Amino acid sequence: MKQRQGTATPARSKGVSAHRSGDTLEVWGGIISAHLDDWAEELGCTPEDVLGVVESASIDPVVDTAKNKGQEDHDRPADPALRCLALTIDDAQTLKNILSQ
Repeated sequence: MKQRQGTATPARSKGVSAHRSGDTLEVWGGIISAHLDDWAEELGCTPEDVLGVVESASIDPVVDTAKNKGQEDHDRPADPALRCLALTIDDAQTLKNILSQ
């Protein structure tokens, strides 16, 4: 997962196709964002593995659409195909390193 320096063009992690709704990891300003299913596919694991590492390694997502923001009281998407996580590049690298062990 690499980010280009000095450009507003999003960098895509190696082997990930150009953006199509719901099937890529996108890097914007040091933040990587994707559906939970896409994180799992990119990292060669299950969505449950991703969430387990995020919890056990105390990774604090920049965004987790399953978490209530406190402003609204409605159901948040828990389905991995709908749930999105955004992580800093450093946290994404930590996630990748732990899952590759």
